[in-house]
Amino acid sequence: MISVQNPLQLLSGNNIFFVAVLFGILSGCSPKTIPPPIRHPDKPGELPKQEQPKIIDLQPRINSIALILPFNLNNVNPEQATIKDISKSDLAIDFYQGLKLAFDSLKKRGYHFRLGVFDGQSNENQIANLSRNTTVTDNDLIIGPVFPDEIRTFSNLAKLKNKLQVSPLAASAPLQFNNPLLVTVNNTIDQHGWKVAYYIAKNYSAANSNIILINTRSSDSEKFAGPVKTYLSSLSANTLKITEVTNSVGIESFLSKTRNNIVIVAPEEQSFVMPTINRLFKLSAGNKFKIDVFGHPNWSKINIDVEQLQQLNTRITSSYTIDYNDERIRKFVTRYHSEFKTDPSEYSFKGFDIGYYFGGLLGEFGPDYITKMTKSYEGLHNDFKFSYDAASGFQNTEIKFLEYRAYELKIVK
Repeated sequence: MISVQNPLQLLSGNNIFFVAVLFGILSGCSPKTIPPPIRHPDKPGELPKQEQPKIIDLQPRINSIALILPFNLNNVNPEQATIKDISKSDLAIDFYQGLKLAFDSLKKRGYHFRLGVFDGQSNENQIANLSRNTTVTDNDLIIGPVFPDEIRTFSNLAKLKNKLQVSPLAASAPLQFNNPLLVTVNNTIDQHGWKVAYYIAKNYSAANSNIILINTRSSDSEKFAGPVKTYLSSLSANTLKITEVTNSVGIESFLSKTRNNIVIVAPEEQSFVMPTINRLFKLSAGNKFKIDVFGHPNWSKINIDVEQLQQLNTRITSSYTIDYNDERIRKFVTRYHSEFKTDPSEYSFKGFDIGYYFGGLLGEFGPDYITKMTKSYEGLHNDFKFSYDAASGFQNTEIKFLEYRAYELKIVK
């Protein structure tokens, strides 16, 4: 069964916002009585003996989950709300709707859930209040909050009693939260740097490779460039040497006409990336230079000339990707549109994958689900494979490697 409480409503004030979400009645929950068997007499003339009825409790186990998202309902006046006001809650609403479809799917496996929805309000004081509320912390699993400062506040104050807290969206290094019960779903930039270094070390030889790293030395550029340098040196036993430059102006003087030129472009800003790619594209024209480009994982979110990226054999890493040619994706989009009259966003897919993975663990293993976090998962949007560290908790190690083929980003197998 599932408990039925009030649906999500607009609330205000300084109260702790708790809204239990109705997912439907999964099954009846009253105990059923099985009529006792009639014993036949052992001897002629002996009356049969009636056994006491056996009571078999068929009530299913209910798995409880708390969801903390920034709905920001305290800032919405239902009588005067504009589309702009409501759009501030898009992330939370889309994630919740994807999560709901995941739990609806798990009903078919006989799993039962009670979901409590809490408005984090993008407010650390609200998160502190929620972290002390047993209505939140006594659940089997907590999903959220989503922003680093709020994750830290909740981790420091909540007494979870061996129940996991899932960080569903932040890509922050989990070590900073010092929470052994934290689950970090999104990969850190350090992991992306390792993935690029591993690919290069595995697929290119020192004798035939000329590696150039474009690093503007800005904070964001250095966050990606630093791990690439460190891991590439380690993985290649320092045989793959890197030439580091701050931009692509005059880069032809560093390129080789006889070896593969591996150009790693660390910045993510479109204003820097577009002219850099354009210059490299012109240098590769007519096979003057053979150039393979490796870019920042956020390149998938900016507008760059796909023809140029493909010509440069561009590859990037990503925590997620959506292949709309996949039959599972098409079915999910159709189902989501039918249920909510809109198309799913990135956060809808994230909500579904997180709900399906963790809901499946809870449904199958109950309170022991923490010991089963070694199970891998191939999702619609994310793949999960978690490693554990006593200082930082569980961290997803699955990263997709993508390349431009047929003018689309395709997974490198």
